[in-house]
Amino acid sequence: MSTDTLALARVPGFESTHYALLDGRIVWTGETAHSDHPRNLANPWQAGPAHYQAQALRKGAALAWHALQTQARPGLLAWLGGQTLPFPLNLAAQRLDDLAQALNRQNLAAFEAACLRLLGLGVGLTPSGDDLVGAVFFTLRHAPIAQWHAAMPSLRTRISRTAQSASNPISAALLDDLLQGSSYRALHEFFDALHSQQTPAIEEAMRALLRIGASSGADMLTGVLLTLLTPQLPAKRL
Repeated sequence: MSTDTLALARVPGFESTHYALLDGRIVWTGETAHSDHPRNLANPWQAGPAHYQAQALRKGAALAWHALQTQARPGLLAWLGGQTLPFPLNLAAQRLDDLAQALNRQNLAAFEAACLRLLGLGVGLTPSGDDLVGAVFFTLRHAPIAQWHAAMPSLRTRISRTAQSASNPISAALLDDLLQGSSYRALHEFFDALHSQQTPAIEEAMRALLRIGASSGADMLTGVLLTLLTPQLPAKRL
């Protein structure tokens, strides 16, 4: 699709980015790699229907976590492994721990409070907190907590609305995609790999996910593994 004849408008305050407004919707107008996403204006990508078994995803996540033990862990993956985060994220360690504890205890009220306190946390176009929270909700669509099922639609709405003021408009839009179960091809293909429980496929898909942004891929990976592996992660996180 050519963008030359489209009525695109720059996102106020983010004119230097590769994002623009098309009829009020934020779209991606750049041409860099790893941008297969529903908001890619020139070549929008949509995931097909996916049906996963939660237990298979958890077994695949354990394989992914094992593979990470011999690799550098960027972004929030360092926190997930029990390491101290660099400034200023280290100041938010308790907020991250609160999220882990809420998932471990399946405490919905504490989970919502922890998610809200993480929105907008971090630097960059998509702050780490947004990527993490979005990935947690994305994962819960495929590995749900049964007793939370009825509450999830309204909770997603509250998270999305809060992000409009807690974060920037571009990150809030990408977060809303994650809340709705839609995101980068690399994230969807990582779930396919997890479900296969094949280590080579998992490692390849994980490398692709980690290439997204400066730390966005790592932070989304953190959210996926946190959700699927709680309470199997280091005790200091829980």
